Amino acid sequence: MSILSILLGLLLLCNGEGTAPAEGRLFVSVFIVRGSVSGSHTGQFGAFVRNGEDSTYALLNPSNVITFGLGYFERGSTRRYYIAGGNGVHRSTDGGKRWRILTSWQTMEILSLLPDPVDSSIIYAATPWGVYKTADDGASWVRKDRGCKRWFVQKLLGDRRDRRTLYAAMEDDLYCSRDGAESWEPLHVGADQIQVVAQNPARPEMLCVGVEDRGIRVSRDNGATWVPSPQLSRETIYALRFSPDGSSLYAAGWKTGLLRSTDGGLMWERIFADDAVESIFDILVNPTNPSHLLVGTDGQGIYESLDHGRTWRRAGLMGAKVKQMEFYP
Repeated sequence: MSILSILLGLLLLCNGEGTAPAEGRLFVSVFIVRGSVSGSHTGQFGAFVRNGEDSTYALLNPSNVITFGLGYFERGSTRRYYIAGGNGVHRSTDGGKRWRILTSWQTMEILSLLPDPVDSSIIYAATPWGVYKTADDGASWVRKDRGCKRWFVQKLLGDRRDRRTLYAAMEDDLYCSRDGAESWEPLHVGADQIQVVAQNPARPEMLCVGVEDRGIRVSRDNGATWVPSPQLSRETIYALRFSPDGSSLYAAGWKTGLLRSTDGGLMWERIFADDAVESIFDILVNPTNPSHLLVGTDGQGIYESLDHGRTWRRAGLMGAKVKQMEFYP
């Protein structure tokens, strides 16, 4: 990162541009660390929350938990925070002060979580052994794999239009369920080892998947047909994120830096790269300020831009392998 870039970033901040909004806290899941995590008060890995807009973080869970992802539910006065952990699903009902494990030894290594947006008793979990669902607030979990040919699930995504429509990024294809995970059908992406799936918030018929060694595939008809992104056909893509208005698509993975497309994945520009960063596991666009971007890296913590990616700064958790970042109340 050049001195000129740093000075430009400071100038923008002094002029009042690119300031991150105070509302919403940055929550981060740290899978594991290289050595130790700097900028945290206690512990080494787990779920962290950032203190204000600086680069210090507080560990939420009381002990080190290998953490793959996060989840959040809010309806009325009810708020629930979730951790997708190596030892199961963790839930807090008091803002992260106390946590309870909802799963038993039979449901471990949770890679991704999807709480139902309406019914807090329903939670979906992605695991190496398939999709699991609870409909009784975690008292029991049932494996839901009817229609699946393989079981390793990397990510889950809920459709913005219908809470019973789900997408599962599996090892052999992208699968879709239209009945709340009771049954699944492959969408025939044309590639295996699906790492991530994203849906355009403005045009929800547009779906994108990131693939290991096969780049990005795009569908503009609800998954009926798929085409590869012309410029990204051989890369490994771990992260995809749309801007809040759907006009920009961000992508990142192994030795890609952060890429942005403003034409639905046809053309791409690299807006972040650092020789120290080998892989990027997650991308976050601030939902109330799209000029505020963050990337979670493999061993280099978090980088942050407040000016649409023109300049970047380190944003803490150096040494951390960051798997997911979200803004929650």
